[in-house]
Amino acid sequence: MILFILNILMYAKINAEAKNVYMEALREILNVAPADKIEAIEDYTEEEKPDVEFNMKDMKFLNLTLKDSIIFALKNNYDIRIAKIDPLIKDKDITVAKSGFDPTLKVTGETEDSEVPSNSQLQIGFGGQLSDFRRDRNTLNATTEKLLETGATFTLGFILEQQFLDPSPFAFFNPFATSSIEAKITQPLLKNAGIFYNRSNIYIARNDKKRSILELRETAIDVINSVQKAYWELVKAIEELRVRRKSLERAEDLLKKNKIQVEVGTLAPIELLVAEEGVASQIEGVVVAENDIKDREDELKQVMNLSNNAILSDVSIVPLDRASFQVRDVSIKESIKIALENRPEVFEQGLDIENARIKVKQQKNQLLPKLDFEAGIRYDGLAANKGNAIDSAFSQDFQSEFFGVTLEVPIGNREARSSYSKAKLEEKQSVFNTRKIEQEVVVEVRKAVRQVKTNVERIKASKKAEDLSRSRLEAEEKKFNVGRSTSLEMIRAQADLAVSEGRATNAIVDYQISLGELDAVLGTILEKNNIIIEDTGI
Repeated sequence: MILFILNILMYAKINAEAKNVYMEALREILNVAPADKIEAIEDYTEEEKPDVEFNMKDMKFLNLTLKDSIIFALKNNYDIRIAKIDPLIKDKDITVAKSGFDPTLKVTGETEDSEVPSNSQLQIGFGGQLSDFRRDRNTLNATTEKLLETGATFTLGFILEQQFLDPSPFAFFNPFATSSIEAKITQPLLKNAGIFYNRSNIYIARNDKKRSILELRETAIDVINSVQKAYWELVKAIEELRVRRKSLERAEDLLKKNKIQVEVGTLAPIELLVAEEGVASQIEGVVVAENDIKDREDELKQVMNLSNNAILSDVSIVPLDRASFQVRDVSIKESIKIALENRPEVFEQGLDIENARIKVKQQKNQLLPKLDFEAGIRYDGLAANKGNAIDSAFSQDFQSEFFGVTLEVPIGNREARSSYSKAKLEEKQSVFNTRKIEQEVVVEVRKAVRQVKTNVERIKASKKAEDLSRSRLEAEEKKFNVGRSTSLEMIRAQADLAVSEGRATNAIVDYQISLGELDAVLGTILEKNNIIIEDTGI
Protein backbone atom coordinates (compact mmCIF):
# COMPACT_ATOMS: atom_id res chain seq x y z
CA MET A 1 0.00 0.00 0.00
CA ILE A 2 1.18 3.51 -0.74
CA LEU A 3 1.94 5.68 2.27
CA PHE A 4 -0.62 8.48 2.12
CA ILE A 5 0.92 11.71 3.35
CA LEU A 6 -1.90 14.07 4.10
CA ASN A 7 -1.02 17.72 4.47
CA ILE A 8 -4.10 19.35 3.08
CA LEU A 9 -4.97 22.95 2.34
CA MET A 10 -8.47 23.59 3.66
CA TYR A 11 -10.13 26.89 4.49
CA ALA A 12 -13.50 25.42 5.49
CA LYS A 13 -13.75 22.86 8.28
CA ILE A 14 -14.55 19.33 7.17
CA ASN A 15 -17.15 17.38 9.04
CA ALA A 16 -15.18 14.19 9.67
CA GLU A 17 -18.18 11.97 10.25
CA ALA A 18 -19.93 13.11 7.07
CA LYS A 19 -16.75 12.54 5.02
CA ASN A 20 -15.73 9.19 6.56
CA VAL A 21 -17.63 6.82 4.29
CA TYR A 22 -16.78 8.75 1.16
CA MET A 23 -13.08 9.01 2.04
CA GLU A 24 -12.85 5.30 2.78
CA ALA A 25 -14.31 4.60 -0.66
CA LEU A 26 -11.82 6.99 -2.29
CA ARG A 27 -8.90 5.42 -0.46
CA GLU A 28 -10.00 2.00 -1.60
CA ILE A 29 -10.39 3.15 -5.21
CA LEU A 30 -7.06 4.99 -5.27
CA ASN A 31 -5.19 2.41 -3.16
CA VAL A 32 -4.42 5.03 -0.52
CA ALA A 33 -3.69 4.18 3.10
CA PRO A 34 -5.82 6.11 5.63
CA ALA A 35 -4.14 9.01 7.40
CA ASP A 36 -3.97 9.25 11.16
CA LYS A 37 -4.38 13.01 11.24
CA ILE A 38 -5.84 15.70 9.00
CA GLU A 39 -4.81 19.31 9.56
CA ALA A 40 -6.56 22.23 7.95
CA ILE A 41 -4.94 25.57 7.21
CA GLU A 42 -7.76 27.34 9.01
CA ASP A 43 -6.54 25.71 12.25
CA TYR A 44 -3.35 27.78 11.99
CA THR A 45 -2.80 31.45 12.68
CA GLU A 46 -1.48 33.57 9.80
CA GLU A 47 2.08 33.17 11.14
CA GLU A 48 1.70 29.41 11.62
CA LYS A 49 0.24 28.56 8.22
CA PRO A 50 2.57 26.10 6.48
CA ASP A 51 4.38 26.98 3.29
CA VAL A 52 2.51 25.07 0.60
CA GLU A 53 5.46 24.13 -1.58
CA PHE A 54 7.74 23.33 1.36
CA ASN A 55 5.30 20.93 3.01
CA MET A 56 4.24 19.22 -0.21
CA LYS A 57 7.64 18.12 -1.45
CA ASP A 58 7.10 14.47 -0.48
CA MET A 59 3.38 14.33 -1.13
CA LYS A 60 1.83 11.87 -3.56
CA PHE A 61 -1.76 12.91 -2.94
CA LEU A 62 -3.41 16.27 -2.33
CA ASN A 63 -6.79 16.41 -0.61
CA LEU A 64 -8.87 19.33 -1.81
CA THR A 65 -12.33 20.58 -1.04
CA LEU A 66 -14.12 22.53 -3.74
CA LYS A 67 -13.43 25.73 -1.82
CA ASP A 68 -9.72 24.87 -1.66
CA SER A 69 -9.68 24.46 -5.43
CA ILE A 70 -11.41 27.81 -5.95
CA ILE A 71 -8.94 29.58 -3.66
CA PHE A 72 -6.01 27.98 -5.49
CA ALA A 73 -7.41 29.17 -8.82
CA LEU A 74 -8.16 32.72 -7.70
CA LYS A 75 -4.64 33.01 -6.36
CA ASN A 76 -2.74 31.37 -9.22
CA ASN A 77 -4.85 31.46 -12.40
CA TYR A 78 -3.20 33.60 -15.09
CA ASP A 79 -6.49 35.03 -16.34
CA ILE A 80 -7.18 36.30 -12.83
CA ARG A 81 -3.66 37.70 -12.49
CA ILE A 82 -4.00 39.57 -15.77
CA ALA A 83 -7.47 40.89 -14.93
CA LYS A 84 -6.34 42.11 -11.49
CA ILE A 85 -3.71 44.37 -13.08
CA ASP A 86 -6.17 46.15 -15.36
CA PRO A 87 -7.91 48.23 -12.64
CA LEU A 88 -4.49 49.45 -11.53
CA ILE A 89 -3.73 50.50 -15.11
CA LYS A 90 -7.09 52.26 -15.41
CA ASP A 91 -6.40 54.06 -12.13
CA LYS A 92 -3.32 55.57 -13.77
CA ASP A 93 -5.50 56.64 -16.71
CA ILE A 94 -7.63 58.63 -14.24
CA THR A 95 -4.50 60.38 -12.99
CA VAL A 96 -3.48 61.11 -16.58
CA ALA A 97 -6.92 62.61 -17.27
CA LYS A 98 -6.65 64.79 -14.16
CA SER A 99 -3.14 65.89 -15.07
CA GLY A 100 -4.57 68.21 -17.72
CA PHE A 101 -5.36 70.60 -14.85
CA ASP A 102 -1.82 70.53 -13.51
CA PRO A 103 -0.07 73.92 -13.75
CA THR A 104 2.97 74.30 -15.97
CA LEU A 105 6.03 76.44 -15.46
CA LYS A 106 8.09 77.68 -18.38
CA VAL A 107 11.36 79.56 -17.92
CA THR A 108 13.48 80.87 -20.79
CA GLY A 109 16.72 82.83 -20.75
CA GLU A 110 18.22 84.67 -23.69
CA THR A 111 21.29 86.79 -24.28
CA GLU A 112 21.93 88.95 -27.33
CA ASP A 113 25.04 90.85 -28.42
CA SER A 114 24.36 92.59 -31.73
CA GLU A 115 26.08 95.20 -33.84
CA VAL A 116 24.04 96.51 -36.77
CA PRO A 117 24.29 99.51 -39.12
CA SER A 118 22.12 102.41 -38.08
CA ASN A 119 20.34 104.97 -40.22
CA SER A 120 19.11 107.03 -37.28
CA GLN A 121 20.60 110.43 -36.54
CA LEU A 122 19.29 110.08 -33.01
CA GLN A 123 21.63 107.15 -32.50
CA ILE A 124 24.74 108.16 -34.50
CA GLY A 125 24.52 111.97 -34.27
CA PHE A 126 24.69 114.56 -37.03
CA GLY A 127 28.06 113.78 -38.55
CA GLY A 128 26.48 112.80 -41.83
CA GLN A 129 28.33 109.48 -41.86
CA LEU A 130 26.76 106.01 -41.66
CA SER A 131 27.83 104.25 -38.50
CA ASP A 132 26.97 101.14 -36.48
CA PHE A 133 24.65 100.62 -33.56
CA ARG A 134 25.44 98.14 -30.79
CA ARG A 135 22.99 96.49 -28.42
CA ASP A 136 23.64 94.02 -25.58
CA ARG A 137 20.52 92.42 -24.12
CA ASN A 138 19.86 89.73 -21.45
CA THR A 139 16.32 88.47 -20.98
CA LEU A 140 14.66 86.19 -18.41
CA ASN A 141 11.07 85.09 -19.04
CA ALA A 142 9.11 82.96 -16.53
CA THR A 143 5.51 81.91 -17.16
CA THR A 144 3.14 79.64 -15.24
CA GLU A 145 -0.09 78.47 -16.77
CA LYS A 146 -3.05 76.48 -15.43
CA LEU A 147 -6.19 75.15 -17.05
CA LEU A 148 -9.29 75.59 -14.89
CA GLU A 149 -12.28 73.24 -14.89
CA THR A 150 -14.40 75.91 -16.60
CA GLY A 151 -12.03 75.76 -19.55
CA ALA A 152 -10.36 79.04 -18.65
CA THR A 153 -6.59 79.32 -18.87
CA PHE A 154 -4.92 81.42 -16.20
CA THR A 155 -1.45 82.75 -17.04
CA LEU A 156 0.99 84.53 -14.75
CA GLY A 157 4.15 85.87 -16.37
CA PHE A 158 7.28 87.71 -15.33
CA ILE A 159 9.83 89.29 -17.71
CA LEU A 160 13.16 90.82 -16.68
CA GLU A 161 15.37 92.40 -19.32
CA GLN A 162 18.67 94.30 -19.13
CA GLN A 163 20.02 96.28 -22.12
CA PHE A 164 23.05 98.31 -23.06
CA LEU A 165 22.85 100.56 -26.13
CA ASP A 166 25.82 102.20 -27.86
CA PRO A 167 25.48 104.92 -28.88
CA SER A 168 22.53 106.10 -26.82
CA PRO A 169 22.70 109.88 -26.69
CA PHE A 170 19.22 110.44 -25.30
CA ALA A 171 18.87 107.43 -22.92
CA PHE A 172 18.19 108.32 -19.29
CA PHE A 173 19.77 105.03 -18.10
CA ASN A 174 22.38 103.09 -20.01
CA PRO A 175 22.62 100.28 -19.27
CA PHE A 176 19.05 99.98 -18.10
CA ALA A 177 16.67 97.21 -16.96
CA THR A 178 12.97 96.66 -17.53
CA SER A 179 10.58 94.26 -15.85
CA SER A 180 6.93 93.38 -16.15
CA ILE A 181 4.44 91.27 -14.22
CA GLU A 182 1.38 90.11 -16.11
CA ALA A 183 -1.71 88.14 -15.05
CA LYS A 184 -4.09 87.03 -17.78
CA ILE A 185 -7.14 84.82 -18.02
CA THR A 186 -8.64 83.44 -21.21
CA GLN A 187 -12.15 81.99 -20.87
CA PRO A 188 -13.79 80.08 -23.73
CA LEU A 189 -17.44 81.05 -24.07
CA LEU A 190 -18.56 78.46 -26.64
CA LYS A 191 -16.12 75.81 -27.87
CA ASN A 192 -14.09 74.16 -25.06
CA ALA A 193 -16.24 75.90 -22.42
CA GLY A 194 -17.86 74.36 -19.37
CA ILE A 195 -16.98 72.11 -16.45
CA PHE A 196 -18.58 69.01 -17.97
CA TYR A 197 -16.59 69.26 -21.18
CA ASN A 198 -13.28 69.84 -19.44
CA ARG A 199 -13.84 67.01 -16.93
CA SER A 200 -15.33 64.59 -19.46
CA ASN A 201 -12.10 62.63 -19.94
CA ILE A 202 -11.97 62.09 -16.17
CA TYR A 203 -15.53 60.76 -16.21
CA ILE A 204 -14.64 58.39 -19.04
CA ALA A 205 -11.49 57.21 -17.26
CA ARG A 206 -13.45 56.53 -14.07
CA ASN A 207 -16.02 54.53 -15.99
CA ASP A 208 -13.21 52.60 -17.65
CA LYS A 209 -11.87 51.68 -14.22
CA LYS A 210 -15.32 50.58 -13.08
CA ARG A 211 -15.55 48.49 -16.23
CA SER A 212 -12.18 46.87 -15.55
CA ILE A 213 -13.37 45.85 -12.08
CA LEU A 214 -16.51 44.38 -13.65
CA GLU A 215 -14.31 42.53 -16.14
CA LEU A 216 -12.30 41.18 -13.21
CA ARG A 217 -15.56 40.04 -11.64
CA GLU A 218 -16.56 38.43 -14.94
CA THR A 219 -13.21 36.65 -15.18
CA ALA A 220 -13.52 35.44 -11.58
CA ILE A 221 -16.99 34.08 -12.33
CA ASP A 222 -15.68 32.20 -15.37
CA VAL A 223 -12.72 30.81 -13.44
CA ILE A 224 -14.82 29.68 -10.47
CA ASN A 225 -17.33 28.07 -12.80
CA SER A 226 -14.50 26.30 -14.63
CA VAL A 227 -13.04 25.11 -11.32
CA GLN A 228 -16.39 23.77 -10.20
CA LYS A 229 -16.91 21.94 -13.48
CA ALA A 230 -13.41 20.48 -13.42
CA TYR A 231 -13.75 19.49 -9.76
CA TRP A 232 -17.06 17.70 -10.25
CA GLU A 233 -15.85 16.08 -13.46
CA LEU A 234 -12.99 14.62 -11.41
CA VAL A 235 -15.50 13.39 -8.82
CA LYS A 236 -17.53 11.88 -11.66
CA ALA A 237 -14.45 10.12 -13.04
CA ILE A 238 -13.63 8.68 -9.60
CA GLU A 239 -17.20 7.46 -9.19
CA GLU A 240 -17.03 5.92 -12.65
CA LEU A 241 -13.88 4.04 -11.60
CA ARG A 242 -15.68 2.83 -8.47
CA VAL A 243 -18.55 1.53 -10.59
CA ARG A 244 -16.13 -0.13 -13.02
CA ARG A 245 -14.22 -1.85 -10.23
CA LYS A 246 -17.42 -3.07 -8.65
CA SER A 247 -18.49 -4.42 -12.03
CA LEU A 248 -15.09 -6.10 -12.38
CA GLU A 249 -15.58 -7.76 -9.00
CA ARG A 250 -18.94 -9.14 -10.16
CA ALA A 251 -17.34 -10.46 -13.34
CA GLU A 252 -14.51 -12.07 -11.36
CA ASP A 253 -17.02 -13.69 -8.97
CA LEU A 254 -18.86 -15.13 -11.96
CA LEU A 255 -15.58 -16.45 -13.37
CA LYS A 256 -14.75 -18.17 -10.06
CA LYS A 257 -18.17 -19.81 -9.92
CA ASN A 258 -17.87 -20.97 -13.52
CA LYS A 259 -14.43 -22.47 -12.90
CA ILE A 260 -15.78 -24.52 -10.00
CA GLN A 261 -18.80 -25.69 -11.96
CA VAL A 262 -16.69 -26.57 -15.01
CA GLU A 263 -14.30 -28.55 -12.80
CA VAL A 264 -17.15 -30.58 -11.27
CA GLY A 265 -18.76 -31.01 -14.68
CA THR A 266 -21.99 -29.14 -14.03
CA LEU A 267 -21.22 -26.38 -16.56
CA ALA A 268 -20.05 -26.46 -20.16
CA PRO A 269 -16.47 -25.20 -20.76
CA ILE A 270 -17.79 -22.57 -23.16
CA GLU A 271 -19.32 -20.77 -20.19
CA LEU A 272 -15.83 -20.36 -18.73
CA LEU A 273 -14.67 -18.59 -21.89
CA VAL A 274 -17.68 -16.30 -21.80
CA ALA A 275 -16.91 -15.37 -18.17
CA GLU A 276 -13.25 -14.76 -18.99
CA GLU A 277 -14.31 -12.49 -21.84
CA GLY A 278 -16.50 -10.59 -19.41
CA VAL A 279 -13.59 -10.10 -16.99
CA ALA A 280 -11.33 -8.87 -19.78
CA SER A 281 -13.98 -6.41 -20.90
CA GLN A 282 -14.36 -5.04 -17.37
CA ILE A 283 -10.58 -4.72 -16.96
CA GLU A 284 -10.56 -2.57 -20.08
CA GLY A 285 -13.26 -0.40 -18.53
CA VAL A 286 -11.18 0.01 -15.35
CA VAL A 287 -8.09 1.00 -17.36
CA VAL A 288 -10.07 3.58 -19.33
CA ALA A 289 -11.63 4.96 -16.13
CA GLU A 290 -8.22 5.25 -14.44
CA ASN A 291 -6.88 7.20 -17.42
CA ASP A 292 -9.96 9.42 -17.39
CA ILE A 293 -9.20 10.34 -13.76
CA LYS A 294 -5.74 11.52 -14.79
CA ASP A 295 -7.23 13.60 -17.60
CA ARG A 296 -9.73 15.20 -15.23
CA GLU A 297 -6.95 15.86 -12.70
CA ASP A 298 -4.91 17.64 -15.36
CA GLU A 299 -7.90 19.79 -16.31
CA LEU A 300 -8.41 20.79 -12.68
CA LYS A 301 -4.70 21.50 -12.22
CA GLN A 302 -4.67 23.60 -15.36
CA VAL A 303 -7.47 25.89 -14.23
CA MET A 304 -5.78 26.15 -10.80
CA ASN A 305 -2.44 26.81 -12.55
CA LEU A 306 -0.79 23.82 -10.89
CA SER A 307 0.09 21.94 -14.07
CA ASN A 308 3.47 23.71 -14.36
CA ASN A 309 4.24 23.50 -10.64
CA ALA A 310 7.30 21.28 -10.22
CA ILE A 311 6.02 20.01 -6.87
CA LEU A 312 2.30 19.64 -7.49
CA SER A 313 2.21 18.64 -11.16
CA ASP A 314 2.63 14.92 -10.35
CA VAL A 315 0.53 14.92 -7.17
CA SER A 316 -2.80 13.10 -7.43
CA ILE A 317 -5.80 15.14 -6.35
CA VAL A 318 -8.31 13.56 -3.98
CA PRO A 319 -11.57 15.57 -3.96
CA LEU A 320 -13.09 15.66 -0.48
CA ASP A 321 -16.55 16.96 -1.38
CA ARG A 322 -19.34 14.60 -2.36
CA ALA A 323 -21.97 15.28 -4.96
CA SER A 324 -25.27 15.52 -3.10
CA PHE A 325 -28.84 15.87 -4.25
CA GLN A 326 -31.04 18.50 -2.69
CA VAL A 327 -33.79 19.93 -4.84
CA ARG A 328 -33.38 23.66 -5.43
CA ASP A 329 -36.49 25.53 -6.42
CA VAL A 330 -35.70 27.72 -9.43
CA SER A 331 -37.98 29.99 -11.42
CA ILE A 332 -37.11 31.21 -14.90
CA LYS A 333 -38.79 34.58 -14.35
CA GLU A 334 -37.09 35.22 -11.01
CA SER A 335 -33.76 33.92 -12.32
CA ILE A 336 -33.85 36.30 -15.29
CA LYS A 337 -34.51 39.21 -12.93
CA ILE A 338 -31.58 38.21 -10.70
CA ALA A 339 -29.24 37.78 -13.69
CA LEU A 340 -30.04 41.18 -15.18
CA GLU A 341 -29.38 42.74 -11.77
CA ASN A 342 -26.09 40.92 -11.15
CA ARG A 343 -24.35 39.97 -14.41
CA PRO A 344 -21.23 42.14 -14.84
CA GLU A 345 -21.67 42.12 -18.63
CA VAL A 346 -24.93 44.06 -18.28
CA PHE A 347 -23.27 46.70 -16.10
CA GLU A 348 -20.32 46.87 -18.50
CA GLN A 349 -22.68 47.73 -21.33
CA GLY A 350 -24.32 50.38 -19.15
CA LEU A 351 -20.92 52.02 -18.66
CA ASP A 352 -20.24 51.78 -22.40
CA ILE A 353 -23.49 53.65 -23.09
CA GLU A 354 -22.59 56.29 -20.50
CA ASN A 355 -19.15 56.80 -22.04
CA ALA A 356 -20.66 56.98 -25.51
CA ARG A 357 -23.06 59.70 -24.39
CA ILE A 358 -20.21 61.64 -22.79
CA LYS A 359 -18.34 61.51 -26.10
CA VAL A 360 -21.45 62.73 -27.93
CA LYS A 361 -21.54 65.78 -25.65
CA GLN A 362 -17.80 66.28 -26.17
CA GLN A 363 -18.14 66.31 -29.94
CA LYS A 364 -21.27 68.44 -29.85
CA ASN A 365 -19.26 71.08 -28.02
CA GLN A 366 -16.65 71.00 -30.77
CA LEU A 367 -19.31 71.98 -33.34
CA LEU A 368 -19.47 75.46 -31.78
CA PRO A 369 -17.33 78.35 -33.01
CA LYS A 370 -14.44 79.35 -30.83
CA LEU A 371 -15.25 82.51 -28.89
CA ASP A 372 -12.74 83.40 -26.17
CA PHE A 373 -12.84 86.30 -23.75
CA GLU A 374 -9.46 87.54 -22.57
CA ALA A 375 -8.64 89.96 -19.77
CA GLY A 376 -5.48 90.83 -17.94
CA ILE A 377 -3.40 93.31 -16.03
CA ARG A 378 0.29 94.21 -16.34
CA TYR A 379 2.72 96.15 -14.16
CA ASP A 380 5.89 97.53 -15.75
CA GLY A 381 9.10 98.73 -14.20
CA LEU A 382 12.21 100.59 -15.44
CA ALA A 383 15.48 101.36 -13.65
CA ALA A 384 19.24 101.46 -14.05
CA ASN A 385 19.64 97.98 -12.61
CA LYS A 386 17.64 94.79 -12.35
CA GLY A 387 16.81 95.03 -8.66
CA ASN A 388 15.34 98.49 -8.93
CA ALA A 389 13.47 97.51 -12.10
CA ILE A 390 11.80 94.65 -10.22
CA ASP A 391 10.93 96.97 -7.33
CA SER A 392 9.49 99.43 -9.82
CA ALA A 393 7.20 96.78 -11.28
CA PHE A 394 6.00 95.60 -7.87
CA SER A 395 5.32 99.17 -6.82
CA GLN A 396 2.45 99.09 -9.35
CA ASP A 397 3.16 102.64 -10.49
CA PHE A 398 2.87 101.74 -14.15
CA GLN A 399 -0.26 99.67 -14.69
CA SER A 400 -1.86 98.49 -17.90
CA GLU A 401 -5.21 96.73 -18.22
CA PHE A 402 -6.51 94.96 -21.26
CA PHE A 403 -9.39 92.80 -22.40
CA GLY A 404 -10.62 91.47 -25.68
CA VAL A 405 -12.65 88.86 -27.53
CA THR A 406 -11.43 86.41 -30.15
CA LEU A 407 -13.81 84.71 -32.58
CA GLU A 408 -12.71 81.78 -34.70
CA VAL A 409 -15.15 80.08 -37.09
CA PRO A 410 -13.95 77.06 -39.10
CA ILE A 411 -15.22 77.05 -42.67
CA GLY A 412 -17.06 73.80 -43.35
CA ASN A 413 -16.07 72.31 -39.96
CA ARG A 414 -16.02 68.82 -41.50
CA GLU A 415 -13.80 67.29 -38.82
CA ALA A 416 -16.10 68.32 -35.97
CA ARG A 417 -19.25 67.33 -37.87
CA SER A 418 -17.84 63.91 -38.76
CA SER A 419 -16.64 63.30 -35.20
CA TYR A 420 -20.07 64.21 -33.84
CA SER A 421 -21.83 61.89 -36.29
CA LYS A 422 -19.40 59.11 -35.40
CA ALA A 423 -20.05 59.58 -31.68
CA LYS A 424 -23.82 59.40 -32.27
CA LEU A 425 -23.41 56.15 -34.21
CA GLU A 426 -21.21 54.68 -31.48
CA GLU A 427 -23.86 55.59 -28.91
CA LYS A 428 -26.50 53.78 -30.95
CA GLN A 429 -24.16 50.82 -31.34
CA SER A 430 -23.67 50.66 -27.56
CA VAL A 431 -27.44 50.60 -27.01
CA PHE A 432 -27.82 47.72 -29.47
CA ASN A 433 -24.93 45.86 -27.83
CA THR A 434 -26.66 46.22 -24.47
CA ARG A 435 -29.88 44.77 -25.82
CA LYS A 436 -27.91 41.94 -27.42
CA ILE A 437 -26.13 41.14 -24.14
CA GLU A 438 -29.41 41.22 -22.22
CA GLN A 439 -30.94 38.87 -24.76
CA GLU A 440 -27.99 36.49 -24.44
CA VAL A 441 -28.29 36.59 -20.64
CA VAL A 442 -31.97 35.68 -20.84
CA VAL A 443 -31.23 32.74 -23.16
CA GLU A 444 -28.39 31.53 -20.92
CA VAL A 445 -30.60 31.71 -17.83
CA ARG A 446 -33.43 29.80 -19.51
CA LYS A 447 -31.00 27.13 -20.63
CA ALA A 448 -29.38 26.86 -17.18
CA VAL A 449 -32.73 26.62 -15.37
CA ARG A 450 -33.95 23.96 -17.78
CA GLN A 451 -30.72 22.00 -17.27
CA VAL A 452 -31.18 22.05 -13.48
CA LYS A 453 -34.75 20.79 -13.80
CA THR A 454 -33.70 18.19 -16.37
CA ASN A 455 -31.01 16.85 -14.06
CA VAL A 456 -33.53 16.58 -11.23
CA GLU A 457 -35.67 14.35 -13.44
CA ARG A 458 -32.56 12.46 -14.56
CA ILE A 459 -31.66 11.68 -10.96
CA LYS A 460 -35.12 10.29 -10.27
CA ALA A 461 -35.23 8.25 -13.47
CA SER A 462 -31.66 6.95 -13.21
CA LYS A 463 -32.17 5.92 -9.58
CA LYS A 464 -35.23 3.93 -10.55
CA ALA A 465 -33.35 2.37 -13.48
CA GLU A 466 -30.49 1.44 -11.14
CA ASP A 467 -32.87 -0.28 -8.72
CA LEU A 468 -34.53 -2.19 -11.57
CA SER A 469 -31.16 -3.25 -13.02
CA ARG A 470 -30.03 -4.47 -9.61
CA SER A 471 -33.26 -6.44 -9.17
CA ARG A 472 -32.85 -7.91 -12.63
CA LEU A 473 -29.26 -9.00 -11.86
CA GLU A 474 -30.38 -10.61 -8.61
CA ALA A 475 -33.10 -12.48 -10.47
CA GLU A 476 -30.64 -13.50 -13.17
CA GLU A 477 -28.22 -14.80 -10.51
CA LYS A 478 -30.94 -16.97 -8.99
CA LYS A 479 -31.76 -18.39 -12.42
CA PHE A 480 -28.06 -18.96 -13.13
CA ASN A 481 -27.56 -20.79 -9.84
CA VAL A 482 -30.27 -23.31 -10.76
CA GLY A 483 -29.02 -23.67 -14.33
CA ARG A 484 -31.80 -21.67 -16.00
CA SER A 485 -29.53 -18.86 -17.27
CA THR A 486 -26.21 -18.53 -19.08
CA SER A 487 -23.00 -16.67 -18.41
CA LEU A 488 -23.78 -14.40 -21.34
CA GLU A 489 -27.08 -13.34 -19.76
CA MET A 490 -25.31 -12.79 -16.45
CA ILE A 491 -22.67 -10.60 -18.11
CA ARG A 492 -25.38 -8.61 -19.86
CA ALA A 493 -27.22 -8.07 -16.59
CA GLN A 494 -23.98 -7.03 -14.87
CA ALA A 495 -23.16 -4.62 -17.69
CA ASP A 496 -26.65 -3.13 -17.55
CA LEU A 497 -26.32 -2.59 -13.81
CA ALA A 498 -22.91 -0.94 -14.28
CA VAL A 499 -24.40 1.40 -16.87
CA SER A 500 -27.34 2.20 -14.59
CA GLU A 501 -25.06 2.84 -11.61
CA GLY A 502 -22.87 5.11 -13.72
CA ARG A 503 -25.87 7.05 -15.00
CA ALA A 504 -27.27 7.47 -11.50
CA THR A 505 -23.95 8.77 -10.21
CA ASN A 506 -23.40 11.00 -13.25
CA ALA A 507 -26.88 12.48 -12.88
CA ILE A 508 -26.12 13.64 -9.33
CA VAL A 509 -22.73 15.08 -10.32
CA ASP A 510 -24.23 16.75 -13.39
CA TYR A 511 -26.85 18.26 -11.10
CA GLN A 512 -24.08 19.86 -9.04
CA ILE A 513 -22.43 21.15 -12.22
CA SER A 514 -25.73 22.59 -13.46
CA LEU A 515 -26.26 24.39 -10.13
CA GLY A 516 -22.82 25.96 -10.47
CA GLU A 517 -23.57 26.91 -14.06
CA LEU A 518 -26.85 28.49 -12.93
CA ASP A 519 -25.06 30.53 -10.25
CA ALA A 520 -22.58 31.65 -12.91
CA VAL A 521 -25.22 32.83 -15.39
CA LEU A 522 -27.09 34.53 -12.55
CA GLY A 523 -23.89 36.38 -11.63
CA THR A 524 -24.18 35.24 -7.99
CA ILE A 525 -21.46 32.59 -7.94
CA LEU A 526 -19.02 34.92 -6.18
CA GLU A 527 -21.44 35.59 -3.34
CA LYS A 528 -22.20 31.87 -3.10
CA ASN A 529 -18.49 31.30 -2.47
CA ASN A 530 -18.01 34.37 -0.24
CA ILE A 531 -15.68 36.01 -2.78
CA ILE A 532 -15.52 39.83 -2.69
CA ILE A 533 -14.17 41.91 -5.57
CA GLU A 534 -12.62 45.16 -4.36
CA ASP A 535 -11.15 48.08 -6.30
CA THR A 536 -7.67 46.69 -5.78
CA GLY A 537 -8.59 43.13 -6.72
CA ILE A 538 -9.96 39.97 -5.05
